[in-house]
Amino acid sequence: MRVVIKYLTLKGLSAAEISGELNSVLGDNAPSDATIYRWIAEFQRGRKSTKDEHRSGRTVDVCTDENVRHVNGMITTDRRLTVRYVAACLKLWYNPSNALGYNKVCAR
Repeated sequence: MRVVIKYLTLKGLSAAEISGELNSVLGDNAPSDATIYRWIAEFQRGRKSTKDEHRSGRTVDVCTDENVRHVNGMITTDRRLTVRYVAACLKLWYNPSNALGYNKVCAR
C-alpha cells in the first residue's frame, strides 16, 4: 500500500483522490483514511523508504523452543492452569499458549 500511496503522491494526486482510488480498488481491504493521509504527509516531507523504521522496545525473542516445551509440559500436567499463571511462572510477558495453538475454554 505504501508504494502505491508514494507513487500516487509523486504523480501529484491530492489526498482525497488517493483515498478515493484506494477505496474504489480495494473496497473493505483499503487502509483507513487517517493511515493514507499520514503516509502522504510522510512522503511529502521527503521520506524515501516505504519500509518500517526500527522501533525501540521489547523484542519477541521469548518464544523459544525451551519456553514452548515448558508451557506444553505445564498445560499437559494440569489443564486448569490460567494463561496468566503460566506466564508468571515462566516470567513471560506474552500469551504463551498462542505459540502452541491452544485456545481458552470455559466449561460450566
